[in-house]
Amino acid sequence: MTSAPTPDSDARRSAWETAYDNKQNFVFYPEEEVVRFVSRHLRQRQGLDTFRDVVPNAEGLKFLDAGCGIGRHLNMALTFGFAPYGFDLSESAVAVARDWLGKSGLAAPDSRIIQADIRDLPYDTAFFDCIISHAVLDSMPTAIARDGIAELARVLKPGGLFFCDFIGGGDHEEVITTEHEKGTLQSFFTPEKIDALLPDSFELIERVRTERTTTRSAHVHSRLHVTLRRL
Repeated sequence: MTSAPTPDSDARRSAWETAYDNKQNFVFYPEEEVVRFVSRHLRQRQGLDTFRDVVPNAEGLKFLDAGCGIGRHLNMALTFGFAPYGFDLSESAVAVARDWLGKSGLAAPDSRIIQADIRDLPYDTAFFDCIISHAVLDSMPTAIARDGIAELARVLKPGGLFFCDFIGGGDHEEVITTEHEKGTLQSFFTPEKIDALLPDSFELIERVRTERTTTRSAHVHSRLHVTLRRL
């Protein structure tokens, strides 16, 4: 990766379409911190088909994955008994997610999983009980992420929870020039940068930092995971 001018919206969308067309982002298993968030704050799985609700009436809660990719967390939400919805910038990702969730038993996947821009969502105000967004808000210019979070706050119910995460290691932006995700943007975050990104309509519940070290190169990959409540 190297520093470069921020790509415009059409170029960003085209880059993500290429990445998904090349199956570079075909990830099938849920992110561990997303599973932990769901189990800690929404519903805990206790058996093959038994659950303990952490929030009242967790079954059927409206669960939005903002930047859903091919649908791995939507599929998880379905197994937890939630009502999953998702959107992604990439039409290719959305097509795969619809196919996968339809085969998993989601009714009307074409209307529940859509292509959309995070800054302009076609949902009613206060529609969702919970929103997650994994490895998405740090894959766009910070200004777009700020507007996107404000739009997510609009569609989240008061008292609803929002989980999101960011790559750590600085406060700069880089356009990826290697083959994997070429032409997309990576934005790096510090806790202070995250705080500046969040509107006053959210209350911080928890912030967790995770690190993964490659021992041969000593490269440290860190992520900041944030749980928020809509005021």
